[in-house]
Amino acid sequence: MTRVLTLNLQHGLSREGTATSAEELAGAVSGLEVDVLALQEVDRGQPRSGGVDQARVVADALGLPHVRFAAALTGDVRKGKSSPSRWGTADGAAYGLAIASRWPVLAWFVKPLPRLPVRHPVLAGGQLKLRDDEQRGALAAVLQTPQGQLSVTCAHLSLLGPVAAVQLRNLLRSVATMPGPALVCGDLDLDPWALRPLAPGWQLPRALTFPARAPRRQIDHVLARGIAIDRVEAVELPVSDHRGLLATLRPTEA
Repeated sequence: MTRVLTLNLQHGLSREGTATSAEELAGAVSGLEVDVLALQEVDRGQPRSGGVDQARVVADALGLPHVRFAAALTGDVRKGKSSPSRWGTADGAAYGLAIASRWPVLAWFVKPLPRLPVRHPVLAGGQLKLRDDEQRGALAAVLQTPQGQLSVTCAHLSLLGPVAAVQLRNLLRSVATMPGPALVCGDLDLDPWALRPLAPGWQLPRALTFPARAPRRQIDHVLARGIAIDRVEAVELPVSDHRGLLATLRPTEA
């Protein structure tokens, strides 16, 4: 069986909202049995998290040798949000998505997703402010598992529900061109009732994931097509404001 974990890492913050060391981050996930990992909100070389390559730290703690990171933002995020000139690619400090795997990777892909082209109002500190819709994207991998090829996509969609819906439809059209059974993992910022009509033909397992201490919603998902999910559980960890979603898969009977 294959165990897949998706986790919005919240750049490794502890439950108290403090930065964690590489050792603390590794300890937070140690003991989990995971074959494929999808991370969102993960730092690489960021001063706020001690310059740690968080995807590598978590992957090493889980014994996953094959790791890929995709940058959604570049530079020191404490000084502002700057999108890479080519989505997913950046030198130096960055923040974004990652996939790690126990099995070899045959191909990697990155894909920018559509966004709202104008500023939108948000409530911050009790005041309405105008903000740009962050450029979102997806990272995908084709894995060579013992049961054959498996396509895995990691995404973190817009906080704006209608935009997230457009992004998901766009993403699923691309995933349909990838080989083998497919998984779409990540913080999709959509509840199951909103997700279901957007993903016909996909299995959508249910478990509450947000907020971590007393979850009331499921916005973290593992969508499966061409492979069955035996069970799913929301995993409470000493890091992040999300619970991880751990899905156990088995090949669909021929």
